Amino acid sequence: MVASLADQPSTRLLKHIIRCYLRLSDNQRACGGLRGCLPEMLKDGTFNNCLRDDPATRRWLTQLLHNVSNTNLGASLQQGGFDHLMGN
Repeated sequence: MVASLADQPSTRLLKHIIRCYLRLSDNQRACGGLRGCLPEMLKDGTFNNCLRDDPATRRWLTQLLHNVSNTNLGASLQQGGFDHLMGN
């Protein structure tokens, strides 16, 4: 589903997909599974243009990536690190 969005972007569908993955990442066991199978396109900036005008979904994607990576992005996000992450 995510791969097809790269060819035919739908911001609305992408928003729902990101939100579903984010909800899964709230569960420790599911989050561990996502580490190995989260689509690379969600991590590599493929959808940056789609999310440019949707701050809520960008925030969800950032939180998802944080949950899955287990790194502390909090400090960098407070210093404008999100813009760097989104390629701005």
